Amino acid sequence: VMVAVFFGLISCGDEILPGFTDEFGNGSAEDDSGQEGDDPGAGGEDGVDPGDGSGDGSGDSLVDPDGPDSGPDQQDLCGSMLRSADDVEPNMMLVVDKSGSMDYPISATRQGRKIDDLRSALDILLDLGEGKIRFGWLQYPADYHCAPGQVAMACADDNAEQIRSLAQRLEPGGGTPTGGSLLAADANPSLHDETRANYVVLLTDGVPTCPNGSGQESTTADKNQTLAAIQTLYEHRIQTFVIGIGEDLNNVDGDESNNPELLNQMAEAGGQARPGAVKYFPANSREELELALENIGDMVMGCTFALNPEPEDPGAIWVSLDGDAIGRDRDHINGWDYDRNVNQIDFYGPACDRLRAGTVSDLEILMGCARYQDPEDGWNVDDPSDINDPGDGTGDGDGDGDGDGDGDGDDDNDGTVPCDPATDDTCIPG
Repeated sequence: VMVAVFFGLISCGDEILPGFTDEFGNGSAEDDSGQEGDDPGAGGEDGVDPGDGSGDGSGDSLVDPDGPDSGPDQQDLCGSMLRSADDVEPNMMLVVDKSGSMDYPISATRQGRKIDDLRSALDILLDLGEGKIRFGWLQYPADYHCAPGQVAMACADDNAEQIRSLAQRLEPGGGTPTGGSLLAADANPSLHDETRANYVVLLTDGVPTCPNGSGQESTTADKNQTLAAIQTLYEHRIQTFVIGIGEDLNNVDGDESNNPELLNQMAEAGGQARPGAVKYFPANSREELELALENIGDMVMGCTFALNPEPEDPGAIWVSLDGDAIGRDRDHINGWDYDRNVNQIDFYGPACDRLRAGTVSDLEILMGCARYQDPEDGWNVDDPSDINDPGDGTGDGDGDGDGDGDGDGDDDNDGTVPCDPATDDTCIPG
C-alpha cells in the first residue's frame, strides 16, 4: 500500500487574487483607498463602498470565500510527501502491572492467577500485531515494593518474540506505582515518533498505591499523579488504552481500593475512552481480557496515520482511497476523522476494513494552506486573534466593503462566537 500525504512543503504563491488577502493581511492594493494598487478600483475606502478587494487586508488571513467545502481545487494546497504503508506501523508500549494482587484469581469462579491469564491474553495481541505493530514493554513495580517500572524494551520492529519471553518471566509482587511507571514510558524516545501513531496499553488490576500509599493503600495523591501522567502522555500525542483486570476491580459496588470510576477518568484522559458508561476495558475473565486486547489491536492496525507536521488548516483536509473520496465522519461509523490533539487521521467502519484488508493501493491525504492567523502556533479558540474579526467598517481587502473579512457583504462577524475549523467544517476564520 502506498500512502500519499500532502502538506506544507510548497509555497502557495505570491499573487494576491481579487477577494483575498495575503499572509500579511495585504489586499490587492496597499491601503484603504486603493490608490497604490495596479487596479485602484472604486471602493475599499473604510468599507463604505462594496469595492473590488482593494482594501488594506485587515482580515489578516488568506481566505477563500467558497470555504473548504469547495474542495482542493478551490483552495491552495501546501506541500506533499509520499511514503509506503509499511512505514507507518504504530508504536505500542505495553505497561503491565505485576503487583502482588496479580497472584490472585481474576474472578471468584476461576482457578489460577491473573498473571497467568495475562500471559495467555498477551499472546492473542502479539500474534495479531506481529509485523503490524511495533511493540514495547514496561512492567511495574521494578522491585517488590514501590519502585516505578522502567522500559525494558523500546518500541521497535520484530519485538513480539522477545516480549513473549518477558511476559513468561513475570512474577507478582510489590505495590502499584502506576503514575511513575507511565512517566517512565513517556520518557522513552521510541514513543515520540512523530511519523507514527503512538500508544500505551495499560494493564492493571488495581488503583495506584505508590509512592504515597507505600504500596498498601490508595491515596488521592497517587491517583492524581496517575491521572496527571496519562494527561502528560496525551499532551505528547501518546494515547492510552486502559484495561482493568479482575472482577473485584471492576465492581462498582466495591470499596475505594477498587474504584472503577478512576479507571473511567484515566481512559478519558488518555484519549481512548469507550462509548457508554464504562470508558475503560473491563476484564472479569481471561476471555474478556483476550477480547479487549484483540479489539485494541484491531483499532490501531492499518487504520491510523500520523501526520507530520500538523495540517496548517484542520478544517481543510481531503482524503481518498484509490481515488475514491472518503468523507469525514465525526460519528466514527464509516469514514475518517482528524484528531488534532495527537495529529493523526483515524479511519472507521468499511473505510478501515478496506485499509486493514490490504485492498487499497493508494491513500491520499490533501491539506489546505492556512486560512487563519499565526499558523505556527496552531488554532486556538481561546486566543482573541483566532476569533472571527468583528466588522469595524475599515477596508479589509475582501472586496465587499463591509470590513469583516468574510466576503459576504454583511458586517456580521461580531467576534462573540469563536469557531474552530477542526470541529466545524463551515468555519472560516476572518
